[in-house]
Amino acid sequence: MHAYTITHAIDDKNVLRFHIDYFKRNQNAKPGEAIAQQAVVEAILDKHDAATNQRKFNAVLATASINNAIEYYQLFKEIQKKKQTENPDYAPLNIACVFSPPVQLIAKDGDQQSQKNAADIKQFQEDLTQEKEDNKQNPEEKKKALIEIIADFNLQYGTNHNINEFDLYYQDVQRRIKDQKYSNKEYPHKNKIDITIVVDMLLTGFDSKYLNSLFVDKNLKYHGLIQAFSRTNRVLNDTKPYGNILDFRSQQEAVNQAIALFLWGR
Repeated sequence: MHAYTITHAIDDKNVLRFHIDYFKRNQNAKPGEAIAQQAVVEAILDKHDAATNQRKFNAVLATASINNAIEYYQLFKEIQKKKQTENPDYAPLNIACVFSPPVQLIAKDGDQQSQKNAADIKQFQEDLTQEKEDNKQNPEEKKKALIEIIADFNLQYGTNHNINEFDLYYQDVQRRIKDQKYSNKEYPHKNKIDITIVVDMLLTGFDSKYLNSLFVDKNLKYHGLIQAFSRTNRVLNDTKPYGNILDFRSQQEAVNQAIALFLWGR
């Protein structure tokens, strides 16, 4: 039986190839080891415009945990605010963050709508292994952080989302990623998302031709690695020759193993 691999799909021009860069780090650092988050944020801010063809496309930052996602979100706010203070002409990137809320806190209100929202979250959380586990620890802190993230989103985009209707917020994030297809003249940049910080969400099943870059501060392997990388390689036109991957965990060996298994079929 013939196996149709990603290599065949690339050859058939159904998907794009990947361009993978590994962030230069201390020679003593071990593969898979996290580096300082501030260094990651500064590198992303430095490289984002070139990676996305001057923001024609957008990106996802994959993080290892909900706590990491929250920390990254706050760092982007702080560093970009400082850049604006130092340079009034600095155009900040629009940063969104999405992770599933602690379902036990959504359900505890007891009313029928809360129970329905909790059931919806629990259903899609079944595939979010890391998030499901993370939400068992200090759920009140995670809920508070997500409420603040959604409040920032509402302020940026003039929306009225709340944590109790999380799915509507999540759908809006996905839509704005796809809305990158419109020119700034047709649809102002302030309405779009440049980088979405995630843990498990959006790394499988989500497709947008205008998402071309993945920043990785998360250990990935085999199927999960190829799935995450593949968010970037949907075919558009000559302005998008490949999917960009910038790995901050020196995962060359994991990448090679995944490519050998899933791209070459062995």
